[in-house]
Amino acid sequence: MKKFWLHVLKILLPVFIFFLVLEIAIRKIPNDYQLKKAYLEKNAAKINTLVLGSSHSFYGINPKYFSKHTFNAAYVSQTLDLDEALLQIYKEKFSNLETVIIPISYASLFETLETDFEKWRLKNYILYYGFENKYRFTDNFETLNHDILLNIKKTVKFYVFDKSFITSSNLGWGTNFRSKSNQKFEGEFTAKKHTVNSFNLFDANLKSLHKIIELCQKKKVKILFITTPTHASYYKNVNKMQLLKTTNTINELVQKNPNCQYINLLDSKKFIATDFHDADHLNELGAKKLSLFLDKKINSQ
Repeated sequence: MKKFWLHVLKILLPVFIFFLVLEIAIRKIPNDYQLKKAYLEKNAAKINTLVLGSSHSFYGINPKYFSKHTFNAAYVSQTLDLDEALLQIYKEKFSNLETVIIPISYASLFETLETDFEKWRLKNYILYYGFENKYRFTDNFETLNHDILLNIKKTVKFYVFDKSFITSSNLGWGTNFRSKSNQKFEGEFTAKKHTVNSFNLFDANLKSLHKIIELCQKKKVKILFITTPTHASYYKNVNKMQLLKTTNTINELVQKNPNCQYINLLDSKKFIATDFHDADHLNELGAKKLSLFLDKKINSQ
């Protein structure tokens, strides 16, 4: 029996060492979460305007065009519960924070990353931001969230071919959606993908919004809710009931909380086809236009 376990150990030990080395190697590859956390740790006290939210604000709001110190802490598939958690973590360090920009997209009130097909992204908040793991054991590891071949390829690309996996500017804005890229306005498909089957996550998201509002009120911070622009092929195909529940909810919150304001640009004619990367994301031209518009709004308050 002893020989059997020694034999098993001889087989498993190299496998364990391989995965341990791979795990360490991947975690040492610079990524956007590390960049954002490092910036917040060092500069939170300097930030006047903080951008939260998902890819719509990550790519659509560029701090470069704001007159006051602005940082974009948004990221792909980042939901309201994660926005709330980020604010909670750094609330004592945001000593000069004046405004928080929170995007309210068509699906924002009806989704969480935990229930999304991209829930593997949760491990990034646990590993790199230090969030408490309330989700899955596998979220404690890089190597248990992707196919092993993908992990090996990523490691080789960085350590052998020096490929960067940073897609954010120094101020947190997403740099990948450029106007030179081919535009694909598959708005009907995307709108249907964002249309939910039920509103069962609505209460949880509303609770997150209430906590965000309460936190900001205590800090005397203003909140600017923004529904970012979309292409006509998108907004013409949204579910009217889902959209109405979204806009009514935010308008009610604004009416009850004087520190809140809402700007709905879903079908804004200020943005033309060349401002979009795809049906629901702006490119760098659209991001500049939106950022300058928001900066003017904030400064006029």
